[in-house]
Amino acid sequence: MTHAFFKALLFLAAGSVIHAVHTNNMSEMGGLRKDLPVTFWVFAIGTVALAGIPPFAGFFSKDSILSTAYHTHHYAIWIVGLATAFLTALYMTRAVLLTFFGSYRGHAHPHESPRAMTYPMILLAFLSVTAGWIGLAHASGFNEWVRFPGTEPEAFSFGLAAVSVLVALAGIGIGYSLYGTYRERDPVLQLGGFSTLLVNKYYLDDLYLKGIVRPIQYTVSGFVNWTNQNILDGAVNGAAWLTRRTGLGVNVVDRNVIDGAVNEIGQATGAVGAVLKRVQSGKVQQYAAVLFAVVAILTLVFTAFR
Repeated sequence: MTHAFFKALLFLAAGSVIHAVHTNNMSEMGGLRKDLPVTFWVFAIGTVALAGIPPFAGFFSKDSILSTAYHTHHYAIWIVGLATAFLTALYMTRAVLLTFFGSYRGHAHPHESPRAMTYPMILLAFLSVTAGWIGLAHASGFNEWVRFPGTEPEAFSFGLAAVSVLVALAGIGIGYSLYGTYRERDPVLQLGGFSTLLVNKYYLDDLYLKGIVRPIQYTVSGFVNWTNQNILDGAVNGAAWLTRRTGLGVNVVDRNVIDGAVNEIGQATGAVGAVLKRVQSGKVQQYAAVLFAVVAILTLVFTAFR
């Protein structure tokens, strides 16, 4: 649990620095301890706690991990843990010196963060100092909750603790020797080919990009392009061809069947009208003669069938 305090503190302090200078590149920082005094001190506390320097909280948790690895005969893990402690102290010293010492190398106007940001950092800084030696884990019962049944913690070993502290101090000392005098320029950049290797992150990003990302990208994009040209475009073109042919067929039916039927009906209606037009002469005498003839015919018909 002690790790939670100073790691959260360092995350918040890093955010406070970025908030002040509007960049996360340490080459554009420097000299910020004057403009960000609260952030500087809490960052420094988090750094020594993370390095495992007593009496800060990180010392107790780090010592517990290393002591357990040593007493359970996992010496390889113990050595790796010491190496990690050394590198942690070194790179955190580098971060402090490049960020807060020397002269400012950026273009912004640094300013301290508001109280809403500094107060939580101050609280976490207090816990990063005191959480280890006030027996917080035992007082809260958290230690009993996470402990495996049937196991007892190893007794505190001053010898092992001294080794871990000396390793951390060595990391701090080497970090200061590298960055304490030449703060304006990162000494790592003066290491020639090894510097290039470090700057390019061991070329792992290039390996990942060229060996994994791009082959998959080219394969997938090629398949998608082929699918688009040969399947999707084919389906669209086929639908367009079918629609056009259907339109031509409908046009033929419309002109030769529907229009033909309408025209024939119109012509027949005109012919009937022409015949009826001849009967409609407008002469009353003809209408009376036709009416008389029809009446006479109907009379003969009814008389014949009576």
